[in-house]
Amino acid sequence: MNLAPRPTLVLLLAAAFWAAGLASDPAFAAPRPRTRAAGAVTKAAPPPAAVPAPPEAPAIDPGEPANRLSAPPAASPPPSGVQSVALFEFRNDVKQLADLPERLTQALTQNTSLTVINLAAARRRLGPSVDAEVARCDGETSCLSQVGRRLGTTEVLLLAVSQLGDVVMALQRINVADQRVAARFADSIVSGQSVDEARILSWLQQLYPPETFKRYGHIRITTDIEGAQVYVNAKARGKTPLAAPLQVLAPGNYRLLIEKDKFLPFQAAISVMPDSVVEVTARLPREGKETPWYRRWYVWAGIGAGVAAVVATGVAIRLATDKPPQDMSTVPASITFK
Repeated sequence: MNLAPRPTLVLLLAAAFWAAGLASDPAFAAPRPRTRAAGAVTKAAPPPAAVPAPPEAPAIDPGEPANRLSAPPAASPPPSGVQSVALFEFRNDVKQLADLPERLTQALTQNTSLTVINLAAARRRLGPSVDAEVARCDGETSCLSQVGRRLGTTEVLLLAVSQLGDVVMALQRINVADQRVAARFADSIVSGQSVDEARILSWLQQLYPPETFKRYGHIRITTDIEGAQVYVNAKARGKTPLAAPLQVLAPGNYRLLIEKDKFLPFQAAISVMPDSVVEVTARLPREGKETPWYRRWYVWAGIGAGVAAVVATGVAIRLATDKPPQDMSTVPASITFK
């Protein structure tokens, strides 16, 4: 007898898991009393409020694999500033893929600009009781949002793993502020099948908008003078002293120019890696009291007038007495990579 899991069974399992997620979302289910662990206080839920009718389920394309269901990420980009996500796991007595939370954490850290707080980091912040608190939430959106708020995160990423034949994996992005699910994704994994890094990254790309996968580094610039204009790749970024480090896409190569009238400019080429801070300390020497020969108006006026003999003599005298322009590669500076 062929006991291999059928696509129809897998689809039913994923759909059931999806429905369970909808039931826990306050947008789709009325509040209900929650049963606490023994010894805990049971709080009655407020009277149910009128809720809008749930939207129609999207039609499933017959050509789409039966073992994969997904919801598109939110259309609007994430709000500005550093975003953080708490990663929690809900596992129904499944031994396989025990390292999946750690691998998801690694994939988020290496490929996005998100700050990830896994369960181990949550224990350090809130104490060991956070494990029981997450378990009592039983996947409920509002309860997990409360834990995320205490951790100071903007989102909660819930990983749920169950098994009946194939291993069913489901991910939910929960917005902590409004306690709603922003995106969902479910996939089935054949029992005993390994999951590579590319597949894990594809899961995350189904959940998060493209902006999330941009990574950044910072350039912190200090100078010995105020009011110097700072350029990064020929784009003005402010005058010294800068209020905060400059955020740039990383990894990337950048050209710095810092200049101010009557001072010799500073130039440098630097590389910025993701999540790093490049500290640049530049000193701009003041120009000498005597204007260099190549900046004097009568030198260029003489050339323009065609007085070749006078210019040749003047240039010869200045080359013999003036110092050449300062080599910008040796301008005093210090660059530190962190």
